[in-house]
Amino acid sequence: MNLLAPKLLPVVFSTLGLLATASQAAGPDRFGPERSRYQQASIALETGDMNSYRALKQGLRQYPLYPYLEYAELQRSLSTAQQPQIDEFLDRYGDTLLAQRLQRRWLQELASRNDWSGLLKAESRLEVDGNRYQCLVLRARLNTGDRKSAYRGAEQMWNVGESQPQACDPLFDSWIAAGKLTSDIAYSRFWKAVDNGRLSLARYADRHVTRADQKAVTSALLKVSANPALLADRSLLKPGSADQGRIAAYGIRQLARRDLEQSFSLWLRDRDRLTIDDEHRTRLDTYFGVRIGKNFFPDHEQRMQRLDPDYRYPEVTEWRIRNTLIRRDWAGVLRQIDRLPQEYQQEDRWRYWRNVAAEAVGGQPVSALKDNFAKLTAERSFYGFLAAETHNLPYDLNDEAPRFDKQLLDRLEQSPPFQRMNEFLHLGQEYPARSEWNHAQTLLDPEERHAAAHVAHRWGWYDQGIRGAISSKQWNDLSIRFPQPYRELFDHYADNRNINRTWAIAIARQESAFQARVKSHAGARGLMQLMPKTASLTAKRYQVPYRSNSQLDDPRTNIALGTAYLSQMLERFNGNRVHATAAYNAGPYRVSQWLAERGRLPLDIWIETIPFDETRNYVQNVLAFGVIYDVRANRKTSMLSPAESSQLALYQP
Repeated sequence: MNLLAPKLLPVVFSTLGLLATASQAAGPDRFGPERSRYQQASIALETGDMNSYRALKQGLRQYPLYPYLEYAELQRSLSTAQQPQIDEFLDRYGDTLLAQRLQRRWLQELASRNDWSGLLKAESRLEVDGNRYQCLVLRARLNTGDRKSAYRGAEQMWNVGESQPQACDPLFDSWIAAGKLTSDIAYSRFWKAVDNGRLSLARYADRHVTRADQKAVTSALLKVSANPALLADRSLLKPGSADQGRIAAYGIRQLARRDLEQSFSLWLRDRDRLTIDDEHRTRLDTYFGVRIGKNFFPDHEQRMQRLDPDYRYPEVTEWRIRNTLIRRDWAGVLRQIDRLPQEYQQEDRWRYWRNVAAEAVGGQPVSALKDNFAKLTAERSFYGFLAAETHNLPYDLNDEAPRFDKQLLDRLEQSPPFQRMNEFLHLGQEYPARSEWNHAQTLLDPEERHAAAHVAHRWGWYDQGIRGAISSKQWNDLSIRFPQPYRELFDHYADNRNINRTWAIAIARQESAFQARVKSHAGARGLMQLMPKTASLTAKRYQVPYRSNSQLDDPRTNIALGTAYLSQMLERFNGNRVHATAAYNAGPYRVSQWLAERGRLPLDIWIETIPFDETRNYVQNVLAFGVIYDVRANRKTSMLSPAESSQLALYQP
């Protein structure tokens, strides 16, 4: 490993943004004075005060982020730059991400100058990834006379199931004008676009389909796409053609979004009548099996017998078992678990349910049943903890302490890439810090990646420590996988809302991995991933000071509101933490709906049959995380309350 030669991922940041408040997650502060000078130099460069910039820059050559100044300075004058300037930068910083980033900008600049020979020369110096740059290189070959190579590359770039960057358009235009785009190529792209769910791209490819037989197929698919119900007419598609089968598979899947019952009937009618390849057959059989399983139809098993009589699809079999669990047909559960592939049967989930079903059916010695449950407790999982809890056995965390020495941690922390990470964290710039981290990982061996996670943890960069443990496959290093930041805040607000302290921490661990300023695609923010509307309503209800959504990035406000909302959910669901946890993830209305639809099931069966995969895993993780935190802290541990435990299948008639 060469710690002095890191490669970095792309970073996008405004130099004026460097004035952001320092992140709470940061390591030793070795460069305080230089950091201030760097901020001033960045502002001077951005505002064009070059005299001040050059004066400030002179004292920063040993500062970890000095290469970023050099890059920003060169970028300002890129329109007038020449190859020797680029080469000089690449020679100096070729082992960093800045080299790749500069090369991308430089190739675009050369293309804008129509300097195609220069672009090829530059590209031979340092290759860069990305379709845009691949097209620029192909255009350069085209414009320097290498048409054969350019057109060969154009066909490969065009015949894909997704749109390509605009930089490719001149290449494609020339390729098409030269008569290289055949109906076969267009037909191939049509189906790739369809399979990729890009119907507008499929329509574009269809413009270039000229063969009559191919055009008939594309027209039929587009007609079915517009109105999938047309498939009810048996005469629309004829047996014997694989393309007709593909149209049926596509249209039936589209129809299923509108009418599951009709589409399922059509699928059973047509899957053997038409020629449908194994891939599409498997995909649709599994799709319908899972969809129908999650609807819990009373005649579910009869439907599955028609769909999958030979238990070919494990995912479908799992939902058959879940529907059988609802009926508490324990003999049926055992029979269906036996139809799973062996690797599925060995999963904690189905080992637990096999043991529960076997105990309910009877006929086995009590000692054998208890021994089976005891073996399951060796697993650090929701099901292993359930087995321990129901049979009064100890929880086994399988915790393993790291084996590397402190010198390795110190060496990593003092290396240039980690110094850059640390500086970005001190500047409140987590995105470029993460980019530095991601590329530094490519240089480390497994032991060093594990140690790097401990460096992040030591800095208080807890979420990165968690990710580092996972990426280095150190599943049993619980010291960094389950940190406890903001413990006093969690304790204070959980006590104030009369909820379990560890429950709130486990929620935050699952939601954000303790990343205080994270924002989800849906808009949820902060440690406990609160939606702004939920936060606002909760603040009013519990009289928590709250003026703007940005306050959700503050741990104190986020924890205050998150624990208050947990308390609200606990009250709504009569003190049942399982239902309240599911509501925190999926929303209280859905949980109320599930409870109404499936009646009063044993609690573990209710969890197992949650129709949202994400919510089922979420509930199981939160409950298991609570056990891990309590055992590690030597606290009295129970995954479920006595009232919740009494609702498990083992204790129900």
